[in-house]
Amino acid sequence: MEAPHDRHPDRAAAPEAPLAVLVLQTAAALENLAVASYTSAARLPCVERGSAQLRALVSRNLAHHHSHARTFNQAVTRAGGAQQHAADTRYAATVARRLAGTTDPASLVDLLAELEDVNAQTCTRFATLADGADLRALLVNVASVEAQHGSELLIVRTLLDGGHAEPGATPAAARAVPAAAGTAGIPQAAYPTADASAIDEGRVR
Repeated sequence: MEAPHDRHPDRAAAPEAPLAVLVLQTAAALENLAVASYTSAARLPCVERGSAQLRALVSRNLAHHHSHARTFNQAVTRAGGAQQHAADTRYAATVARRLAGTTDPASLVDLLAELEDVNAQTCTRFATLADGADLRALLVNVASVEAQHGSELLIVRTLLDGGHAEPGATPAAARAVPAAAGTAGIPQAAYPTADASAIDEGRVR
């Protein structure tokens, strides 16, 4: 996802807070962005009047992101830092602008898949930097959920491209599902981290 002030985590400014605090605040900021984005997405006409599958996906992913944000903020408190309740400022304006102009399911799915990818890449990257088994396990667990969200969205996008609002709505529709739906959700063998957020991107200032 394009965003201003692009920076790689390895080029982050020298942290003033402990690494665990910065990592958790940034992870929480991205989850807050996901919560805001899915909340807005749920209110779009293309979701409210669209397929039951897309509504269910948006609702379930929103609940997951609420849970992740709460978990990261509980962890940052235990690490001695301030909780982060704001959305990630790097992407917030861009995402809000794109959501405001979204009228079709395909565009929405593209945007949500990009968000999930950034979250998954960031948690994956941070898991390699964090000290402590508990923090690493938390980041890996959340990364796996975000990657699953992204995979499902990529499959939905493939179905939409094939003219399917829902997979298997009828036996005939199930037989007509494009073969690409079987691999669309796993576009890479190892999860990349080049688009991970900078460590201090979500710092509470």
